[in-house]
Amino acid sequence: MILFPAFSHASRQVTLAWDANDSKPEGYRVFSRQSGEAYNYDHPIWEGTATTCTLIGLDDFTDYAFVVRAYDGNLESADSNEVRLPSLVAEPEQPEATSSQDDAEDLFLTPVLQTAAFSSADSNDTHLQTRWILTRESDGVCIMDLTSTSDLTELDVPVLMLEDNTTYSWTVRHTSAKGSVSDWSTPSRFTTGTSALDGDGNGIPDEQEVETTIDLDDNGVADAEQEDLRCVYVVDSAGQVAVSAPSGSGVSRITAMEATDLDTIGSVDRMPYDLPLGLVSFRLELEHTGGIARIRIYFSDPAPQSARWIKYDTINGWQDYSVHATFADDGLFVDLEIQDGGFGDVDGVENGIIIDPSGYGIANDSEACSLTDAQSSSGGGGGGCFISNTLWAH
Repeated sequence: MILFPAFSHASRQVTLAWDANDSKPEGYRVFSRQSGEAYNYDHPIWEGTATTCTLIGLDDFTDYAFVVRAYDGNLESADSNEVRLPSLVAEPEQPEATSSQDDAEDLFLTPVLQTAAFSSADSNDTHLQTRWILTRESDGVCIMDLTSTSDLTELDVPVLMLEDNTTYSWTVRHTSAKGSVSDWSTPSRFTTGTSALDGDGNGIPDEQEVETTIDLDDNGVADAEQEDLRCVYVVDSAGQVAVSAPSGSGVSRITAMEATDLDTIGSVDRMPYDLPLGLVSFRLELEHTGGIARIRIYFSDPAPQSARWIKYDTINGWQDYSVHATFADDGLFVDLEIQDGGFGDVDGVENGIIIDPSGYGIANDSEACSLTDAQSSSGGGGGGCFISNTLWAH
């Protein structure tokens, strides 16, 4: 049996043809089934004496299969060979940015990006994932390239991703469960304001800055006065954490650092580790795009031998990052490796910038086994904003 498909704006039709039996039967019956179903031989979709038939009214987005049987009285042959008519693939509609901050000025540094709901001509298709692209307009550098199966129509921009008084453009596209991909949304723009938390503009919230008596790396120089180190009080001033990136670390400078209030994390009730010093986020500028940063993080309170290095961000949730962390024997520091656009970099793109939110954790016995291993996590990135040169063509 052979198949000749045809299409119209309303529905599909297909013409089937088959060889006549050597001994002419009383007639032929055509049976159909949809993907995953069995043939119902009590209900042919067509019956007649010809060796060809045209079936109309077929759904564009349904997989069909057909067989023919010859019949003579109560006798009926076995199935012919099966022919298939695959469904058409509907491209999802172009997403529409719906964030109220489109073209806004003085925007907060952790805005929420929003799009309209997924839509497709195929009512049986669903929204699988969304890819979010954020670009700095002044130089076209891609700041964020993240793909998420959970943040489908709303994304909280991670802490320290954005800088003060800077204009950004962002765009998204949807991918369906059947693998079809929408066009990119029309780019939306916003401009950040000046952070009220960092009055002196040194990249550390004013209330988290440490006194000149603090020297976590014990080198005789106050942490607050070192160019290659940043130090903050953790929330509620329970202790201090410092990030050091000396010569040879692959880091050109530490541009920002901030302790996170765990009460602001929506999934804190599902936190699988106790975090004595909370989480600290930092932003690094690297000497080479795509390079690996080798940094040291100091603690005012030593981490116990059972400590793990834990990461959290709004895309990947809680992750165990210990595969790239080496604790000192005395627990007063940990050495970390993070790759730009790769393991540990929450922005998901090779752009010479590393964003990292993390801290040491002590396992809650009932929950720790469920934590994601982050040894190869890159934040679900799309691999370098390859569309940046054509983004504005839509």
